[in-house]
Amino acid sequence: MAQTVDLIWLVAGYISLGIKAWALSDILKAPAEAFPFLNRQTKNIWIAISLGSVLGHILFGAWGFTGVIGLIACAVYLADTRPKINEMTGRR
Repeated sequence: MAQTVDLIWLVAGYISLGIKAWALSDILKAPAEAFPFLNRQTKNIWIAISLGSVLGHILFGAWGFTGVIGLIACAVYLADTRPKINEMTGRR
């Protein structure tokens, strides 16, 4: 039973890292001019947040403080900022 739970946490950790990497790659591709028009953080701030999240995940683990906060921050970008940037720029 414990091995099953450990496997679930391991898979969830890899999924978490994938979400963070997805957010980082999307931020890097987004045009910097779009961020100020949305009254959101600048592109450089989002890069710092998502890169810090990926590094925190790698250095301190997926479920430590930095891992969880980083996952929340990247989820906020993907759920709130990304759709608005895509709508504004016509990206898919």
